[in-house]
Amino acid sequence: VLEMVGGDNARRSLNALAADGRLSVIGVLGAMEISFPILPLMRNRITVQGLSIGHRRAFERMNQAIEALGIRPVIDKVYGFDEVPQALQHLEKGPFGKIVITTS
Repeated sequence: VLEMVGGDNARRSLNALAADGRLSVIGVLGAMEISFPILPLMRNRITVQGLSIGHRRAFERMNQAIEALGIRPVIDKVYGFDEVPQALQHLEKGPFGKIVITTS
C-alpha cells in the first residue's frame, strides 16, 4: 500500500494489508506522526518503509515504472461531490479499496 496522507489514514492503510504486506510511506498531507500497535505488524510480518521521491527525475521514473507495471489503485466506490456525507459513512465502515469523490 502506498501511504500518502499520514495520520489516522496510515492506520487504515495498515489494516488493509494482507500477511507479508508492505506499507510504503511516500508522503504526508496530515499529521507528521504515525502510530499503530506493533503486534499486528509482527503477527502478519508487515514491512513498513519510508520512501523519498527526491528530485523530479526520480519522480518521473517512479511514475514510468508504475505505468509500465500496470499498477492501479483498487477503487471501492465512486461518489459525486454532492454525496460526500455518504462517502464518509462508507469510509467509516472500512472500505476494501479507495473511495473516490468526483467534482463534476
